[in-house]
Amino acid sequence: MKRSVKSIRRLYGQQGITLLELLISMLIGLFILGLVVGLFASMIKSDSDNIKAIQLNQELRSVMSLITRDLRRAGSNRNAAVNAAVSPTNPFSEGSARLTISPNDQGVAKSCVTYAYDSTATFGTIQATELYGFRLDSDNHTVETRASGNACDDSGWTDLTDSTLVNISGLTFDESTVSEAGITVRQITITLSGNLVRDANVSRTITETVKLRNDWY
Repeated sequence: MKRSVKSIRRLYGQQGITLLELLISMLIGLFILGLVVGLFASMIKSDSDNIKAIQLNQELRSVMSLITRDLRRAGSNRNAAVNAAVSPTNPFSEGSARLTISPNDQGVAKSCVTYAYDSTATFGTIQATELYGFRLDSDNHTVETRASGNACDDSGWTDLTDSTLVNISGLTFDESTVSEAGITVRQITITLSGNLVRDANVSRTITETVKLRNDWY
């Protein structure tokens, strides 16, 4: 006697899955896949943001390092002993050679610093090539360095930063004094701000303070 279909199912159990079970399984699979893809995309974006931040930080730090290292030389006089015997003043810390903070050629306050130090073979005598400085170019969004002793409001300065990579949004020099062992020392606080050209949301501001070693004898 032949068994009925119901009897066979009861005997061997249900075979296969229903359409509803298949749809539920597919929905669960798509949900898990969506979570994995979302996590992967988030990781890629995080890595990209970190790379951008590192690139900007390196650009700003390299410029800041150059400025701070050069400012520490301000007023340096390799012929100090001879100058001191003739005159009680340091020619690299007097008059137009003295470290001075001024507006740049666009009129932004405290965005330019000029100074001098003895760097040529003519010891103790100031040459035009021994007049140095840094300033903000507010139009091109760059940091510039002084050339041929130009004043802060002159043209002819040279770009230090690449305007195709970084927009320099701010550069300020603030002067203050600090007393150390009864000696008053001038110090310059430099604040540099910028953002990436390809992603303006990636921005950073860094600050360094430089004590002038050779301001006076």
